[in-house]
Amino acid sequence: MFKAKVLFSTIAMAAALCAFVPAAQAKVFSIPAEDAVATINAPDDWEPSETDNGIEMNSPDGGIYIGAEAVKADDIAAAIEASVKVLAGQGLDIDLSSKKTSDSEENGLKMHDFMYTGKDQDGPTNFGITLVETPVANTFLLMTFWGSDEALKTNGKALTAITHSVQLTKH
Repeated sequence: MFKAKVLFSTIAMAAALCAFVPAAQAKVFSIPAEDAVATINAPDDWEPSETDNGIEMNSPDGGIYIGAEAVKADDIAAAIEASVKVLAGQGLDIDLSSKKTSDSEENGLKMHDFMYTGKDQDGPTNFGITLVETPVANTFLLMTFWGSDEALKTNGKALTAITHSVQLTKH
């Protein structure tokens, strides 16, 4: 997301393919709610809900899931490994051999993107895990995403707006 070479470029490409969608009201969420390391705007029609360390939301059509949370990890590899296990534990079939990675810096945020293909209960899907470095030692903003190619096209503008809204609160 954010235009990072893997996940964010996929979303940006989807945004370019989708038709104009009126802007929905959005609420700013702190991640985590207490002692936040970042904020993110979530459209009301995505029905965002707070979790222990962040938020989760689904597109109005149910085709896209986004989770954003603060995670503690010694390094990027440990955070990704834990995230893949959590996603697999939710019944998602991730093809680990499809992994594509990229590192980038957008709007002053250092990001590490990991993109996979696989299946969910609805069929073939794309999975993305983005880690945003924070100034807090061993703490990352973790964004997880999954959805089909069609859902990316339909929800591209909203996805782009959500990802571009991320801001670090500690510098």
